[in-house]
Amino acid sequence: MKIEQKIIEKLKELKFHISCCESCTGGLIISTLIGVPGASNVINESYVTYSNESKCRILGVNSKTIDKFQVESLEVAKEMVEGLYTVTNSDVCISVTGFAGGGKKLSTDGLCFYGIKIKDTLIVESIKVSGNRNVCRKKQVIHILNRVYNEIKGLSSS
Repeated sequence: MKIEQKIIEKLKELKFHISCCESCTGGLIISTLIGVPGASNVINESYVTYSNESKCRILGVNSKTIDKFQVESLEVAKEMVEGLYTVTNSDVCISVTGFAGGGKKLSTDGLCFYGIKIKDTLIVESIKVSGNRNVCRKKQVIHILNRVYNEIKGLSSS
């Protein structure tokens, strides 16, 4: 069973809802989850907050945080996921910001920062993957989805 199927099934069992706010992955996380039959039972809402302005306006990210740490940072990923939780009140929230990679072959290509909030648990981490732009995005998504599943698989419905 694919990771996205495992997540959707577990969220249904828990009666949890999930929301995402994505920058470098451009909606690929939520799109991957939506590809699973029955996803409509657990997906609440999702945002592609690609611009700094949208991160601030929709999610409440502080522009000073972006100025101090840059938009691709753990600090911004944390503010994104916390803002998403405030906006959606979903049981599981995911944020991602970073570098998908382009044609210039920079050392930051494939580096992303993500936040996962599951009820009162907050995780903020980074990963670095390799490949071209779209390969990086797909690897980032799979890593984040695996991380989410590892956090929810042991939970039981109450």
